[in-house]
Amino acid sequence: MKRRTVVIGELHRVDCAVRNDGSSPAGDFLDALKTGKWESADDDKATDEQISDYHWFLNAMRHWANTGEPVYRGAINALQDGVWEFRHGDKRLTFYDTDGRGNYIAKLPIRNHEDADAPDSDYWEIPFFDNQIRIGHAFTKASQKTPRADLSESRKVREEDLSHDRCD
Repeated sequence: MKRRTVVIGELHRVDCAVRNDGSSPAGDFLDALKTGKWESADDDKATDEQISDYHWFLNAMRHWANTGEPVYRGAINALQDGVWEFRHGDKRLTFYDTDGRGNYIAKLPIRNHEDADAPDSDYWEIPFFDNQIRIGHAFTKASQKTPRADLSESRKVREEDLSHDRCD
């Protein structure tokens, strides 16, 4: 299964996850943002904002791939079971890490500084991730809590994508 590569950095390679039907929700999200067609763009301002958001996400992923850190505090967030999200405005793009062979160990936020993988980092609570980062489910967040449907969908995308690794 061929995956779309978004960026190859010093620490990580960021690829789009692939579903069982061959679709790539993250790739579709990025393509829609790039053309200003994510969700409903009713005017030119919304289109321009979406194109700007597209560049923000690319920059955030490039920075992550090269440093293993977010572009700023709050640019990423842990969701559930090792699924994290890039956050910009009301847009979210989930990601997780893998060894590329279908294996997955949930990377959870580090709660105690003495347990940190990178104790000298300003982002010590973020664990080290495997080399391969997969971006998965994209959604618009309208409330404080992430909707259960989006959490469930992000897990489904991860499981379907990892099953491709096991078959390749």
